[in-house]
Amino acid sequence: MTRIEALRNALAARPGLPVPFDELVDAVWGADRPANPRAALTKLVHRLRATDQVVTEPYGYRLVPRRRGPRQLPADLPDFVGRAAEIDAALSSAGRVLAITGPPGVGKTALAVHLAHRMGDGFADGQLYVNLRAFSEGDPVTVGQALSRFLRAFGVEQVPADLDTQIALYRQLTEDRVVLVVLDNADRDQIGPLAPRGSRSRLVVTSRHDLPEHDQIRVGVLADGEAQALLGAMGVAGEEGDRAELVRLCAGLPLALRIAAAHLADQDITDYLADLRGDGRLDALEIEGDRAVRGTFELSYRAQPVSSRLLFRLLGHVPGADFPVEAATALLHQNAAEPLARLVAANLVQRDGERYSLHDLLGAYAHRLGAPASTRLHEYYLRNTDAAGRTLNPELHRMASPELPADLPVHDLSDMPSALAWLNAEHANVVAAAVSAGDRPIAWQLADAMRAYFLHHAANVVDWYVVAEAGLKAAQHLGDVTAEANMHASLGLAHWRSGRFVDALPEYERAVALARQADDRTSLTSYVGNLGIIHWELGNLAEAADAMHQSLAITRTPNTLFNLSCVLNDLGPLRLAASYCEEALRSSTERNLTAGIAFCLHGLVIAHLFVGDLGEVERYLDEVEPLTTPELGPTFQSRVLDARAFLLLEQDRLAEAEVVARQAVEVATRTAKDMAEWDARCTLGAVLRRRGRPDEAVAEHEQALRGSSTAAFARGEVQALTGLAGDHRVLGGLREALARATEANKIAERGQLRVRQVQVEAELAEIHLAAGDAAEAERHRLRAWELARETGRRAWEARLAGPLV
Repeated sequence: MTRIEALRNALAARPGLPVPFDELVDAVWGADRPANPRAALTKLVHRLRATDQVVTEPYGYRLVPRRRGPRQLPADLPDFVGRAAEIDAALSSAGRVLAITGPPGVGKTALAVHLAHRMGDGFADGQLYVNLRAFSEGDPVTVGQALSRFLRAFGVEQVPADLDTQIALYRQLTEDRVVLVVLDNADRDQIGPLAPRGSRSRLVVTSRHDLPEHDQIRVGVLADGEAQALLGAMGVAGEEGDRAELVRLCAGLPLALRIAAAHLADQDITDYLADLRGDGRLDALEIEGDRAVRGTFELSYRAQPVSSRLLFRLLGHVPGADFPVEAATALLHQNAAEPLARLVAANLVQRDGERYSLHDLLGAYAHRLGAPASTRLHEYYLRNTDAAGRTLNPELHRMASPELPADLPVHDLSDMPSALAWLNAEHANVVAAAVSAGDRPIAWQLADAMRAYFLHHAANVVDWYVVAEAGLKAAQHLGDVTAEANMHASLGLAHWRSGRFVDALPEYERAVALARQADDRTSLTSYVGNLGIIHWELGNLAEAADAMHQSLAITRTPNTLFNLSCVLNDLGPLRLAASYCEEALRSSTERNLTAGIAFCLHGLVIAHLFVGDLGEVERYLDEVEPLTTPELGPTFQSRVLDARAFLLLEQDRLAEAEVVARQAVEVATRTAKDMAEWDARCTLGAVLRRRGRPDEAVAEHEQALRGSSTAAFARGEVQALTGLAGDHRVLGGLREALARATEANKIAERGQLRVRQVQVEAELAEIHLAAGDAAEAERHRLRAWELARETGRRAWEARLAGPLV
């Protein structure tokens, strides 16, 4: 048994209850304790948190019992019949991958879903399903998009943008879980990355390709007896000879038989057979070359009323995997509920709850019937995505909205829960619509409308990249410079959201250049301000402040004022940082920008923490904490908890500070915005050192340093290195302490992180004092005091006013 398994077992023995630290150490290491058991346990718990929710209590850790795993399987067919041999072979297979292969229309998906329901009880940790659409008319679902959906189903709140990282996280999450995954309509290359890691998990794949490398069940047409059983289950009456001829004319294909059976609900079988034998069908419409499928499709289609036939043709242009009735209404220009119900009754459209879809072959048939492509579905998605986005983030800079038809279906998305629910349900279809828009302006309009959702509320950054790239391609093709700038800015924001600051920088530089070329001053304000934020994250404070001042010179917006205050919280003077943030708060309050008010209050908390005015810190924290709602996302929640922990540390309430700091870390680890985690770990490390546990503090600071260095997050590097210097000083490792503090000072000096440099210089003074070099200690003290006086860190200015002792 591995140590991480031993830890999980020890915690699982008391689900929901705290297990003392010492008991966990005994359970994991027994008599062979490490030199620093608490630090080793902390590292092990951090690894376990990748797959389980572990809460830190004052005297131990508590395992939150796993919630019931995701259940994504489509509904089983109530009249599923036959396939006994295939089912027996599948249930007796010991292979971890079961491939169900065969030509189109033979019922591969129906068999896979039926088997999954039969096996489902054995996979308590989850049953995942995705239609990869590898053989559909439109674009297939990519591995990254499928992984993003699986990770979100497992509760990952922020999905990594990088595909390799997604795959690694997915495998980590499924390593000790028992899950069943169904990949429908898959290509060979899609299987490996989507296979669960656990030895007790199972993967079921359907494909038109032969997959002999896996346990494979080749599915053909139904045997005569199975075909007759299916007709009987669907209530098809008639003479035995007529029924046999129906099976023959349908070539034993379940899809063709189901459509024929639905058609026979109100027609005599003899008449239907005469029609099916006739020569009046649209033979030019080849559907995978299969005449039987083509004939049943056509007879059922021609039997529909005019409105249903028109709707069916229009549905051939739906780019996503499914759609709601409102989308059909948008296409049809009238209420589509009744025509859609007729198509469902005829088995031309499938229904699963409130969602509708077409089999791949039916989608191809509908597409080839030749209805003119309609823009109304894209316009329906644009109108409602834009409305939902404005509810989620009203202050976000947006491109001008185009004129849209007044008769498009509109959902009530006026509150956060309804806006989020609609976008969660439809975001994959909006992404598909943006990609399918090709070189039309609505490609970038949809991408722009989705930005509010992606920025704060969606775990799936992968889809953000997909729509922004689609919009960028369309803008470049049409030569729309304003739209091209917006899409570069959207990609930059996506990179920032993922902590990829180096990648974000050239996107924003290009956006700024294009906005200047187009003389788009409104957008330029936003782009230049965000460029400043990227410079700030990278530690280029002079460039950051310059960009912010340029943005303010164009338009004085709350966002720009707030962003400039954030930069000045590192560059100084803090008096100006607080002043700009107070102005941003007033402006946000006047405009009733709830999120803006919360962010500004937190900004004032940070400014006064650096100043050392703990009374003001507490006042602003008390105001912002009630505003820290789930709608603002876990990153903001972690930031507020981190600030509270730091205040408790300054107030010498160390036990409380540790609890809150650990809460900040736990919340932050559920996000892809890793800076919040690294900052929270630095605070936790400072608390642990003050509590006399410097070894544990080293572990936290090292982890923060690794993450910050990887992302080129200069502020985080300075903070973590300074923390490590203090840890090693307390442990007696003065040489290591000096090396870490010197490195921190170089980064702070290079990036003009003058506010944070105060503590770096002060730490260098303490290290030299401990080493017996009073002159060097005094030099660093004076430098720290000068920086504190210049930047406005009044508490540190007072602390450093006299020689160190």
